[in-house]
Amino acid sequence: MKSSKIWFLIAFLTVIIAFDISDLYTDVTLHAQIDHLYVEAFMILVTALVIIYLIMQVVSQRSAMTGLEKELQESKQLLQEQKSQMQEARKEYSEVIRKQFDEWNLTASEIDTAYLLLKGLSFNEIAEVRGIKEKSVRQQASQIYQKANLPGRHAFAAWFFEDFMG
Repeated sequence: MKSSKIWFLIAFLTVIIAFDISDLYTDVTLHAQIDHLYVEAFMILVTALVIIYLIMQVVSQRSAMTGLEKELQESKQLLQEQKSQMQEARKEYSEVIRKQFDEWNLTASEIDTAYLLLKGLSFNEIAEVRGIKEKSVRQQASQIYQKANLPGRHAFAAWFFEDFMG
């Protein structure tokens, strides 16, 4: 139940209590039967307890909502920090890869192919992306593996992942 609906119900019940108290006072002054007075007093008590319960529910819900809002804000902040850390790590790792390509003396064309190999593209896909023939991609890949002193594509990718994994 929404908080505004609960507050409306509390106000409504408060008005009922006010009328019941007024009626009880009138009955007492008119010397009504005791059983009737007990029933009215009981109804006032029950209504008052319901109001107290509803107020406690509103307070509890607001407290829970405040806690959830705080938790959400902390989660958003943590996510942003992790995002920044990942961007920095990605940037640093990209620099490590670039330096290794420089150490292997890869040409600009071989570097383009090497990045695409690391991303997992097939020779055909690399050829399409780069606008060259698949045979040229295969030759560049062979040159890359030879310069890196690695037996093939899997060893080439593993070389960087092993470095990354520590």
